[in-house]
Amino acid sequence: MRKTKPRRPEQKDKQRAYRARQKAERIPSRDDVARIVLHWAITGALAPGQEKQLSGLRNMVIDKLVEQDFSEDGARRRFDEIVERYENGWDFRAKPHLLRVKEGIPDDEAP
Repeated sequence: MRKTKPRRPEQKDKQRAYRARQKAERIPSRDDVARIVLHWAITGALAPGQEKQLSGLRNMVIDKLVEQDFSEDGARRRFDEIVERYENGWDFRAKPHLLRVKEGIPDDEAP
């Protein structure tokens, strides 16, 4: 594992400003996009008659995680856990702070 250098104060300020700008402009992060893609792929693959699609998605995701040096067994367990949650009616979580902004409630106030 690689050691990270501590960030300089100006780097912290720049990153903080960048995040604030992204939030103010309501620009989704990579994780936000990935969450939607995962939701779409899994729910589509859980449709009746799509078992082959789910199996292919599972194999591809596990292979890519293993390529990134994750444990194959751990990747398999995590993927299956997520699919099981979707099968049981789970849905990805919306970001409540975005709903508050949309409704005009300041982000630092409780809903």
